[in-house]
Amino acid sequence: MQLCGYFDLKKLFVVAVTAGLSFLFIIAPQPLQRSISGLPANIALMKPRITLSSSRSSHSSQPQSSAALANPLTGRAWQKLAGVYSKDVLYASNQTGVSRKLLAAVIHVESRASNVVSYAGAVGPMQLMPGTAWRILHVNPWKPRQNIVGGARYLRRLLAIFHGHLRLALEAYNAGPTTVAQGNIPMPAKVYARQVMALAA
Repeated sequence: MQLCGYFDLKKLFVVAVTAGLSFLFIIAPQPLQRSISGLPANIALMKPRITLSSSRSSHSSQPQSSAALANPLTGRAWQKLAGVYSKDVLYASNQTGVSRKLLAAVIHVESRASNVVSYAGAVGPMQLMPGTAWRILHVNPWKPRQNIVGGARYLRRLLAIFHGHLRLALEAYNAGPTTVAQGNIPMPAKVYARQVMALAA
């Protein structure tokens, strides 16, 4: 019986100490905690939570420009469109002088940044036809970096052919330069050009 009473007192002591510590560090206000000698003044048991609502409210007071709202490629957002090919886009842009924003937009619209083969036989992130890639652009269309470099070279040529007119160059990228030069531009090519230009603006 005495041994049982000893264990009951021990449990009671542990509960009392735990409750006291809980009050001191969790329930007690900070001024009380700081007033106790031996405790660090900057004690923090939990990190402050940052909620989406607070971060949104802090930014809501700063008006965003209409260009930033309309253009998802502001800052480094173009990398999201390029996906895993962002480094290849930078490389191709440096090699050819074609804007990385434009290349990223073309990749996104053409293939959603994936290494796919279309039903028409176009290959890779820039959707090059293998014959054009090998014979004219001198790249291996099956290798993503070469595919993107080839697409950048082709865009640069089209921009030269159409005297820097971006819409015509993009329509030619989609439908072929001969078709566009003859003025027979199909509607899908027009839609394609508008989509790319909206992303690359």
